[in-house]
Amino acid sequence: MRNQRGSSVGITYSRPKLMPLEEFEHRSGGLDPAEVFSAAQTVAAKLVATGQDPNADQATVDWLVDLVADVGLDTMARLWADAPAVTYGGALWRLYALQQATQRDGEMWATWYRAGSEAYASRVIAGATEPPRARDLQTLITKILTGVYSGDFGIALERGGAYARVIAAGQHQHAERLEDFNPAAAAALEHRSVKLQRTATELELCATAWRQERLPVERPEQRPTD
Repeated sequence: MRNQRGSSVGITYSRPKLMPLEEFEHRSGGLDPAEVFSAAQTVAAKLVATGQDPNADQATVDWLVDLVADVGLDTMARLWADAPAVTYGGALWRLYALQQATQRDGEMWATWYRAGSEAYASRVIAGATEPPRARDLQTLITKILTGVYSGDFGIALERGGAYARVIAAGQHQHAERLEDFNPAAAAALEHRSVKLQRTATELELCATAWRQERLPVERPEQRPTD
């Protein structure tokens, strides 16, 4: 049973620094890609630990959930878009990307979700109301990210994966309907579906690695070298 959040009297909870690039920009020789990569992974792990700490108050968790609004998607992309999938940074990037896509194209995503929910029992894990509207999916992705920071991290990753898999199934259904009269659009949508299925698998693999205590803060053998 988790401790009540923010219950420790007199503790001032500080938010972690999200922009490790600043630590290297003014060094002689400029940015060291390996050091930036390592720092970005460390920051991702610290963000999760910050939210999971029982002393973190709800305002801190809310800030973490809405982190894109504070720092921008471009900053996140510089930090984590190229991170290996089974890392904290890789997982956070995929979840925040799902959040932003849901907010940006909510009605279309709701249409895909309704189509995909017929194909997968994953909708039960994902947790959306049926049939969902855009606002329901926005509520869902908010709950998934809240779970990352104040719930069971593995379950939150699995819910994110289930959500992605249902949407991908809906995209596949729509792509099949487009094939006869717009094959180019059908191929583009099928490509998106395949990528989203891969995202779902990666989030599920990350959940398994976390439960087995195999989730690294960094993976030196995969650091960029140039």
